Amino acid sequence: MYDGERFSLAMVDNDQLTLRMLTLLVRRELPNVDMAWVCRNGRDAVARCLSAGSRPDVLLVDMSLEGLSGIEVCRRVRATTTDVVLIGITSFSLEHYAADALAAGAQCVMDKARVKDICDAAVALVNGRRPQTRYVSDLTAAQSHALLAAQAEAEAGTVAGGSRIGSAAAVVSLTEREREVMRLCAQGRSSREIGELLQVGESSVKTSVMRAAKKLGARNRTQAVAEWLMWQD
Repeated sequence: MYDGERFSLAMVDNDQLTLRMLTLLVRRELPNVDMAWVCRNGRDAVARCLSAGSRPDVLLVDMSLEGLSGIEVCRRVRATTTDVVLIGITSFSLEHYAADALAAGAQCVMDKARVKDICDAAVALVNGRRPQTRYVSDLTAAQSHALLAAQAEAEAGTVAGGSRIGSAAAVVSLTEREREVMRLCAQGRSSREIGELLQVGESSVKTSVMRAAKKLGARNRTQAVAEWLMWQD
């Protein structure tokens, strides 16, 4: 299951009981994993990840942390280093957190109750593979790091062209469904055709287009498609 060298894993979660249970379950699924540390504070987790002496190979980040949020933990870690695999976990709606977490550098976002799947994703990511789960970043850790670092510099007023960086971040923030819809829109397909292909209602397609356009800063479908195409290979 490990594929290569054994790795270290850490967790940050508000709830002490949850940390204990997750630790037991992860050790059962990955008996050779090195449980580096667990903590209940986002700032503490960031500090440990940014210190070479306590940096884990994988960090499981509870999305609903108090104080420094799970989203912000991911952003601060990824803006500084590519050396930590970031997996967002939550017991709430994945859709609620997925777009923001992936844009903040998390490599995937998963249901906290599906511990085996989380462990499988950790193994895959440590070994350079894409995990088999729904909400996965299209960017590598290095790409996310470059984007977030550039955003931080732009916000500090040290990088020209900050609006272009913002546009790139908006593309990253699109959900998987919004990406699918934009790909099909770019092919010139109508909302009805897209609905038939994705087996959803035409109104659902239009809602996805509207949400994608808003994230991309576009006034209409045509502008959204143009912005989308600008960031494709």
